[in-house]
Amino acid sequence: MQITVVITTHDRPALLREAIASVEAQHFDEWDIVVVDDGSTPAVMQGHLPGDPAGRIRLLRHGAAQGPSAARNTGMQAATGEAITFLDDDDLLDADALAKIDAAFRDDASLNCLFVNVEPFGSDAEGTRYNQKQAMSRVLGTMGEHLETAEGVIRLHPDLLFAALLERIPMAFQRVAIKRAQLQKVGLYRGEGFEDLEWYYRVALRCVSGLLVMPCYRVRCEGQSYFSRPEEKQRLIDTIIRIRKGLLSLDEVAATPLLKRMTTASLASAHFNRAYYAYQNGQPFPWRNLFDSTVDGLYWHHVSLAGKALKNHIRKAVTRRREC
Repeated sequence: MQITVVITTHDRPALLREAIASVEAQHFDEWDIVVVDDGSTPAVMQGHLPGDPAGRIRLLRHGAAQGPSAARNTGMQAATGEAITFLDDDDLLDADALAKIDAAFRDDASLNCLFVNVEPFGSDAEGTRYNQKQAMSRVLGTMGEHLETAEGVIRLHPDLLFAALLERIPMAFQRVAIKRAQLQKVGLYRGEGFEDLEWYYRVALRCVSGLLVMPCYRVRCEGQSYFSRPEEKQRLIDTIIRIRKGLLSLDEVAATPLLKRMTTASLASAHFNRAYYAYQNGQPFPWRNLFDSTVDGLYWHHVSLAGKALKNHIRKAVTRRREC
């Protein structure tokens, strides 16, 4: 099986060379690389890449930066391999990664998508490794006895996987190898930033997928975490709300009452999280979010938060009057 590795890059030439070298070191020969330079300054030139006597590395360029999702779309559309996988320019593939992906697809011809388990490395690897282990345990635990394991691959049920990912999307479920023929059914990425997560829900619903248990994708963890920044955490919550609203319009969700109920409940939870985050951080209280969080029922935590927010509002109003 020919596998195309799509590598998107922006202004990280040294790391890009490391990523390419990890593909060239594979214990598997049927690969090619599509590098998508997303508006780097200076531009990545063919001469900047490792020697390629076999002509297996193609370089495409966006004149201006369009974001990682647009770059992946460009790479997917240019790919010629029977399967496509992705590699960020600051990450690496284990030397056996492509061989294991190829073997998994060959061992079970019905599979058309693989999620690839990850191994963090770098100065922040320990914390990331712990968090990902916990997240993976919760996702797989949600599917419980419905999991089937053979030849190092856990077979995943589409509806159960979708439901599990409504709670969280661990890194392994953002590292995908997909048969190119399946892309027409799944579609391309639709958003930038955190909104690219929406693509993985479509993959979960529209593919016969499995999880490659052995960690084959090496994630660099060197202080890149966004979630320690308050503005990024808020942006993530707002993005989750938009994504979950969009999921309700997917044909598979609209046609399946259970999935629709679960998605609606997860959207309500995201609205509550947004309201609670605003309260905790002294922001103007988003009453609309709190109201929308009651769509599947009014519970004590809604009433409690409303009371706290109202009390806080009254206290601030009294303080302002005294200062006048």
